[in-house]
Amino acid sequence: MRFAYVMGDDDPNDPDPDLDIPFAQESAQRLGLDLDFVNWHHEINWANYDAAIIRSTWDYVPVRDKFIDWVKDVSKKIPVFNSAEIIEWNTNKKYLIELDKLGIPTIPTKYISRGENIETVLIESFANSSALAIKPTIGAGARLAGKATSIEQSKKLVEVIHENNRIAMVQPYLESVDKEGEKSVIIIDGQISHVAIKVPALTQGGHGDAADVGVLTDEITDFVINLKEKLVFWDELLYARVDVVRMENNLVLMELELTEPWLFMQFRPESADLLFKALQKRVVSLQG
Repeated sequence: MRFAYVMGDDDPNDPDPDLDIPFAQESAQRLGLDLDFVNWHHEINWANYDAAIIRSTWDYVPVRDKFIDWVKDVSKKIPVFNSAEIIEWNTNKKYLIELDKLGIPTIPTKYISRGENIETVLIESFANSSALAIKPTIGAGARLAGKATSIEQSKKLVEVIHENNRIAMVQPYLESVDKEGEKSVIIIDGQISHVAIKVPALTQGGHGDAADVGVLTDEITDFVINLKEKLVFWDELLYARVDVVRMENNLVLMELELTEPWLFMQFRPESADLLFKALQKRVVSLQG
């Protein structure tokens, strides 16, 4: 079988390399697969491929609508994982509203659109927290995101997000991110593969980099089981990354990454084999 591993352009002034690539290459060789690394901006003859897997397309953010249209178009020609419908839903972090309604523990979040009273929302938010995390609803790699400890700081971050034609999301900054760490739970074909601890991007920089391998606890497993039971499309997911952090005494969802998550394969190299075996299985099933 021949698969397309889809990437985007890396910014030389702000590099964010795909560190899963070496593990994908080695896995493809072991499994006897043809794996081509293709750029979504380039012309591609999709007739040459059995399926495409969306990976490090992190430059889609400023042109999200164009990217979604591109994924939908490719999906008419070959299977794409994850699906265009899931990617469209997942590339706007307002999905957190839906997950909260489903009973999935999430970080309390307020949204500020252009034209709304920024200061009112920020005053309300600071009433319950000494620091805030400000992010765009459409974003990747912690770009345009920041930690703020004052109204003025927060306002500047929100204004920059609005200048980039995006909606701002405001959350309490949880100190556990720095103390205990944000944990990324890697899911392949519906099952937990491994856990990574991320570098706190808003205080230490980077693009959501990995700090260390994490421990798979019963608490994390229970969180994922609850998520699995609530999401009707769980079985459709080839891959996922469930990012959780502690708020008070419980884990809450930071983000549910279903589009282009770094899968931190360096902490479990055999996860690449799991990914491509699952991809093969799904393509065979679709081909009948």
